[in-house]
Amino acid sequence: MSRMLKMLVGALAVLTCGTGFSLPVAAREQERYQSPLYILQLQDFTARSRPPKADKPLLSYTVQKGDSLTSIARRFGIEVDTLVELNNIVNPHLIYAGQTIQVLTAPGAVHRVKSGETINSIAELYGVDPQSIIAVNREAGSSLLQRGERVIIPGAKDMLGTAGFSWPISGGRLSSGFGWRDGRYHYGIDLAAPVGHPFYAAAGGVVVFSGYQGSYGLLIELDHGSGWQTRYAHAGKLYVSSGQQVTGGQLLGGIGLTGNTTGAHLHFEVIRHGSRVDPLSVLP
Repeated sequence: MSRMLKMLVGALAVLTCGTGFSLPVAAREQERYQSPLYILQLQDFTARSRPPKADKPLLSYTVQKGDSLTSIARRFGIEVDTLVELNNIVNPHLIYAGQTIQVLTAPGAVHRVKSGETINSIAELYGVDPQSIIAVNREAGSSLLQRGERVIIPGAKDMLGTAGFSWPISGGRLSSGFGWRDGRYHYGIDLAAPVGHPFYAAAGGVVVFSGYQGSYGLLIELDHGSGWQTRYAHAGKLYVSSGQQVTGGQLLGGIGLTGNTTGAHLHFEVIRHGSRVDPLSVLP
């Protein structure tokens, strides 16, 4: 073998030993970082099952086949009532695939600002820190509110539920129930008591009306947040004014004979997301 050929063979041997068969090793390294198909499928399923991250308090969500408000609320860790209030849903049992709804990305509630309300009064109503409301709803830090504005209340829950109301009077008698009566629908209950008998707020809230209102006579209407309101009609005396914050059990007025009535009683209504419901279904 010529001297030149020997030199070529020697150089090739050194190169081969020095690289350590680099091509097979590189192939093995690449294979080591490849995941089996079932792991990739599991990772994809987990990613799709996890709620998307969001920096903003509201997220637009497209309803999928098989979704319900209950399943969506559970997925995002919020209350069904919050979804109903946020999207003005009339029938919570009727949503459809492809529908776009807004979702609160953290536990909380939605509140529509009423005349006279402030961030401090709303925070007190829901039992949260006023600064948390400002942080979520005010990029520039302004604390001014507009009537009808939708405000996100982080950390708040439905303050009432079905056990949050108390009876608006004590010692009265149920003289008429909710439902059909004399060919007309009666949208509340009547609690008979003497003229001047005191009546009280069934729960804490804000007075949105206090005055004379047609067949209701002297009327007080309270907004309790999270879509709940109550009405107290046929009063003889009113002790609270519009915009005033009241607590549960606070004296509101005295029973009278004003409006369309044939006897002294308190007409009491409960409204849930704009629909009047039987007060007996939420009273203890």
